[in-house]
Parts: sequence; C-alpha cells; structure tokens
Amino acid sequence: MPVFERTETMRVLVIGGGVGGLAVAKGLLDKGHRVRIYEHADRLRDGGAGVTIWSNGTAALSGLGISLEGVGRQLHSLRAMTAAGRMLWEADLDEVTERLGAPTVEIPRRELLNRMAEALPGGVFRFGRRCVGVREFADHVVADFEDGGSETGDVVVGADGQRSMVRRTVLGGEPARLTGWASWQGLTYSDLPIAHGYQTLNIAGRDGHCGLIPAGDGLLHWWFDMPWSEDHPELTVSDLRAAFTGWPDPVEELLASVTDEDLGFFPHIRHQVPKVWGGPRTTLIGDAAHAMPPAVAQAANQTMEDAWLLSSALSRVEGDPEPMLRDYEQQRRPRVAKVSRTAALTSAQRRTPLQRIGKFPGWIATRSQVISLRSGSNILRGLAYPSVSVGVA
Repeated sequence: MPVFERTETMRVLVIGGGVGGLAVAKGLLDKGHRVRIYEHADRLRDGGAGVTIWSNGTAALSGLGISLEGVGRQLHSLRAMTAAGRMLWEADLDEVTERLGAPTVEIPRRELLNRMAEALPGGVFRFGRRCVGVREFADHVVADFEDGGSETGDVVVGADGQRSMVRRTVLGGEPARLTGWASWQGLTYSDLPIAHGYQTLNIAGRDGHCGLIPAGDGLLHWWFDMPWSEDHPELTVSDLRAAFTGWPDPVEELLASVTDEDLGFFPHIRHQVPKVWGGPRTTLIGDAAHAMPPAVAQAANQTMEDAWLLSSALSRVEGDPEPMLRDYEQQRRPRVAKVSRTAALTSAQRRTPLQRIGKFPGWIATRSQVISLRSGSNILRGLAYPSVSVGVA
C-alpha cells in the first residue's frame, strides 16, 4: 500500500447507515476526517436477525475501535450433520480463535448496530436523506438527495447495500442477481438447550438447509434455506413445518414454538465483484460492491474488513484521494472475490450429495475453518491489530 503523509482532513459523505456505513464512519472519524452518514430511513434500522461475526470480523471491529464486550455469544464449536441425523463434522472454534487471534461471536443485528452507533458522535447522522445520484468533479464530489438537497464533500463512500444508488450512478450495470435460494429466519427467545449453549448447528438436506445459533441472553438465531424463485410465494411457518418434518432435534420443536410474525424472508443474491469500485472520488463497501449468498456467513464480515482497510488507506491521503481509493479496492478485491466465489459454489452445490457425504475428522474441519478465514481476509494475513474483547455471556 503506498504511503502518504496526511496534511489535511477530508469531508467524507457516507451513503447508508447500516453495518458498513457505521463501521467506516468510525474508522474515518478516528483518522481525523469530517464524516456524515446519510440514511434514507428516519432512524437507525434495527431489522434482521443475528449476525455471525467470524475471526476476521471481530479483528476488523477491534481495529476500528469497536468493542463487543458484554453483548452477543462467543461460539466454541460448529457442528454439521445431515437431515437424517448423521454427524458430518465438528470444528473447534476455540482452536480457530487461538490460531487467528480473534473469536467468533453471534450477536443480534440490532445490538451490533446500537453498539456501533454508540461509538459515533450524535451529529454524524443525517436521517431521512435518500441519495438519488452522485456527481464527481476535479476537486470535489456532490451527493444529490430525493428531497432536492445536495451535499458536497471530498469523497463519497457507497455503503448503501445491494441496490446501491452510488454503484448504479458511478459504475452502472445490473443489480445483484437472484441465486435460486432464499432464507426464512428469525431471532427469538427459546427454552431449547441450544439457545443457552455455545455451539452452532448446521443441518444439510437435499431440498433444504437449517441453522441454529445461540445469540446470548436466551436468544436463538435460526434460519431455513430452501430453493425459491420469484414465481413462488413466500413460505409460512406451517409450510416450513411440513418441509422439515422428521429433521433432527431440535428442528421440529423450534418450528412448533414460532409464528409467522417471527419470520423474516431474505432472497439470496450475488453481485459480480467489479474490478474498479468507483470513480475519482467515490468507492463502495459491503453489499454495494460484493453482495453474496449467505452460504459461508461472510457478507457482514467482509463489509467490516472493507471499512477497516478503507479507513487505513485514507489515513495516508494528501490531495487527490483516487490513488488511495483504487489501492484499497485492489487490496480487497482478490480476497472478497474469493469469498464470493466460495459462497456461490457452496450455494450451488446444496442440491447435490457433496455437502452430505463429506464426513471427516474434527481436526480437518478446524484447520479448514482457519485456512478459509485467513485466505479470504486482509486483516488476518499478517497485519497487526489490537486484541479483541467480547462478551461471553
């Protein structure tokens, strides 16, 4: 990465107030820049269920100065089995933590956003501002908003998700494409033992996949993945009960305890990761650049890595920011493209026997997690960062 001496602060306009927007705002504020977050909603969004923050994500958050102490649940193992109840493998996440220097934590998405927002000054947010376009000039950039107003800055960061207006304005091209699968998921309080443990359980069948992950304080993040197209209606809990009848404990007991009001619907999508993510004064982070299916649970983690590396890149800026923006993208693209391909391949294989016959020893499963996380990461590939402190309630 080229080294620049920063002699002046920049005005950075962050479009989008989700995980990526809050993370990059924290990093850039700590570098001395003037930052504003423009969010189309009228308040901080708190939808969604749980977020699995793997070692690369917790390391990135720590590097951004965001602590998870006292929230979420640190996970100790990841177990995979078939819909018939046959054990496939179990990875030791404590060993993964030891090898990579950062833990794996499950946290409710709303808690994550609140924790990130608490780390920011109140004046950084501009709610109710929907971006409708970006205009770049030689010495500044302008973001235009639906209310007729505009804001001028030195750099625009598009953190506005898979339907990113910044991406469409600057790069053009098609939106993210459907993959043919969707998730029905929720985050509910549960008396099931798994909700009070420290283990992730993944169950694979030919026509469906299921996951159950404790998120702390008796909360259980659960998801059911099934083939889906726009021609098919969204499923109800009754539909899920029928589709997952006979699956291993505690699947049927869980489905008996939830209602349609607990159910969130999320079609799986994927972007091709572009070679360049912006213009002379713009770039992208997160789903705006590389939306991917949740098969490897890395979307939020890759977003956090984006925010960490972009903040580091822009700490060295002098004058024209374009060299730093392009360098950030060149550093991130190989890593995130690898993760995106893995997620797409894993998703595509879900209806083949491959994911249901791969029984292997725990040490191989554990080493595979270490190798996979490190190969798709910038922060875990020999770069220094502070120690991570998380809650283990």
